[in-house]
Amino acid sequence: MCNNTIREGEILEILLNDNKLDIEGLAPGVTVLELLTTVEESLKGTNATVIEIVLDDKSYSADDVSEISCQNVLDYHKIEFFTATAQDMIRAAFADGEEGLQHLEELAGEVAADLRIGKVKEGMDSYLEFVDGIEWLITMLKNADLAFASSMAESSLEGDRQNLVKRMGEQMNQVQIAQEAQDWVGLADLLEYEFPEILQDSKVLIKTILGS
Repeated sequence: MCNNTIREGEILEILLNDNKLDIEGLAPGVTVLELLTTVEESLKGTNATVIEIVLDDKSYSADDVSEISCQNVLDYHKIEFFTATAQDMIRAAFADGEEGLQHLEELAGEVAADLRIGKVKEGMDSYLEFVDGIEWLITMLKNADLAFASSMAESSLEGDRQNLVKRMGEQMNQVQIAQEAQDWVGLADLLEYEFPEILQDSKVLIKTILGS
């Protein structure tokens, strides 16, 4: 339980991207989630969204509703909100893309190895993480033009991007068919032989987009 509730005469500092915010009506019992809602209302039309909240010195994701809904605003001396645009988030995802792709390559190999020796349960645990990762990659590539529109329009990158997304979609359909049929050898083949090339091509495309 918090024991640093603001006393009379003390000032609560609220900042948005290091700029002071003046918000009225912060009565006892107002939660950080309610304050977040107010801040997000003020951001409408800016293409920005709150991604991080710092309560005194502790950081929370703006998506961590269960946590911030239990925190009272007046239990803190300083509340900071940090925002990003969709373009910012896509650029950040691209910047971290190579590391994520390397992890997906390793996962594909691990799942394939488990499935080939009959360790289906272990393999499927990692398989779900792999599927989530591929979905992340597809989403990132589909939205690349939001952050890199000029680069995509002035080169062959747009065609490369569309072809890569199409290939991934086709292979994921084959993966789903193999999984539903419990064809573990077939699924292992797809993960071991088809996806490494796709992931390598993704690395090249992402590096080219970032460098264009």
